[in-house]
Amino acid sequence: MSSESSERWLELARRAPIGPKRGGLLRSSSTTDDVSAGQLRQACWGESTVVLLVVSVDDTSARAHAVPVSLEAGVEDKATVIVEADASPLYGPIAIWPDAAAEIPFGVLDTIIASIPRSLLEIITGATTNPGTKEGLRRGKFDPPLGSGAAMAIDELFDAFEALQAAPGLRISDSVKSVAQLDIPLPTIVTTLHVTQARAMAIRIGKESLTRDEAQQLAAAAGLAVDDVLAAVAPLPKDLARELQEPRWRPHIRQRAVDGDEDAARTQFGYEAYQLAARETGQGRQQWRQRLEAIIAAEGS
Repeated sequence: MSSESSERWLELARRAPIGPKRGGLLRSSSTTDDVSAGQLRQACWGESTVVLLVVSVDDTSARAHAVPVSLEAGVEDKATVIVEADASPLYGPIAIWPDAAAEIPFGVLDTIIASIPRSLLEIITGATTNPGTKEGLRRGKFDPPLGSGAAMAIDELFDAFEALQAAPGLRISDSVKSVAQLDIPLPTIVTTLHVTQARAMAIRIGKESLTRDEAQQLAAAAGLAVDDVLAAVAPLPKDLARELQEPRWRPHIRQRAVDGDEDAARTQFGYEAYQLAARETGQGRQQWRQRLEAIIAAEGS
């Protein structure tokens, strides 16, 4: 996010504080709710930050069908639907671009700002053919002049929205073959990688991710091909990979990320859960949620 854009967001926060209004659902510091239609969420990836409206959810692939939103007064064009202050769940209008819907991975979603009722959501998303069907909604009145603050804000919004679409999402291995135990003695793994015996054992049985550099070191020590070492790492179970996409885990993943690499941190978090020999109830994603919660609890997070 550019410094100019950051300053504008800070000024917006000073001028238009977000708060609950007339029963509008506000969760301005929560990421624990499941992703659902009607949520206004902040989303970010790298230096790109956006407010978006979730229109629908593909739960299996962990992707949200969403549209970009601005909470900044005066930022609109003729493609915008404005939820005016009287109808807004926030203290101020909401500018929405319903024609710009795109698929956004759950992994970039952040805090919930508010929720829009389904009845209003349906009108907004159909507003291209049913303008003015509800009091408190209107179309954008004008296209801002080129080079104006509003035009620049819209350009930044769409650039950031496009960047979020390209962020890594759920990846599930199609491999069904079992992974053979890595044929390297445990002491060799410990001394080569300078790891604990517990991590070395997890590496040997394929329940620990390896960096390319670690794989190269092991391959050189054992006289194996690097690809053979990497192939000995079992893919995360599908339910675990899916659960890790939930926004509820993102604060913990951010804390673990080295140099902002959330994708690697998410994978490592998953392998910690995969290794955990905790006793849990439930099945599928529920059991992995319990394991992830146990890891966080043990860390005192």
